[in-house]
Amino acid sequence: MQFLDLSDYSDKCFVSGDIHGEFETLVFEIRRRHINDAIVIVAGDCGFGFEHPNYYDNIYKYKIRKKLEKNNVLLLMVRGNHDDPVFFEKELIDYPYMKTLPDYTIVHTQSHNILCVGGAVSVDRKLRTSFMSISKKGKMPIWWEEEAFVFKENELIELEKEHILIDTVITHTCPAFCPPQTKADLEHFCANDDMLYDDIKKERQDVKALYDWLKVHNHPLISWYYGHFHDSAMTDYEGVLFCLLNINELKEIPNLK
Repeated sequence: MQFLDLSDYSDKCFVSGDIHGEFETLVFEIRRRHINDAIVIVAGDCGFGFEHPNYYDNIYKYKIRKKLEKNNVLLLMVRGNHDDPVFFEKELIDYPYMKTLPDYTIVHTQSHNILCVGGAVSVDRKLRTSFMSISKKGKMPIWWEEEAFVFKENELIELEKEHILIDTVITHTCPAFCPPQTKADLEHFCANDDMLYDDIKKERQDVKALYDWLKVHNHPLISWYYGHFHDSAMTDYEGVLFCLLNINELKEIPNLK
């Protein structure tokens, strides 16, 4: 478990839905909304891995760095199913104003402890793997076997050891009780992927296990943000506000102070 201490940074925090590699669009929206002195966390499907690492280096250095610096906005990226896990596990994006977060990172601000856990199952994984198998040698992958959310109780036990209380969670997918209950065209993709329905059902239960663990251990959960489903919704469940964010949708995390 990684602890990212941003308590000396601004306490203004936003969460973004999927951006699918549209980093400039995200920064444009940040500037359009006059978001300054803030932390923006992308809830997965950032788009890392579809291009060589130098591509992202150039995007940062020549397209968005000066704008982020001017607005004093730090971008933090959570892993989605459409992201190469290596970029997050090895923190390959580690710039002053943009960073990738390993799963089970705690982002600590002046008034929040935000638990970030990425991953989800791609409904079109069979299609993506078939494209990869017939693509020319040297092409970048478009699917990663380690894409799914993984419930790791051993990581959560560290919270108890360090006496850290979580008030906000950001994941890419969501617990079983949250909307939507199925992803669009799921039946169509299940016809060609015998294990897809069971894998998605298990994943949603695994994310619920994360929620249940935090509740059982008396973490003061206030809000939970997720993307993945390309839609918007808000659900109150046992006093916790669950927010589904659409593509490029930005929502501010309420300040607890």
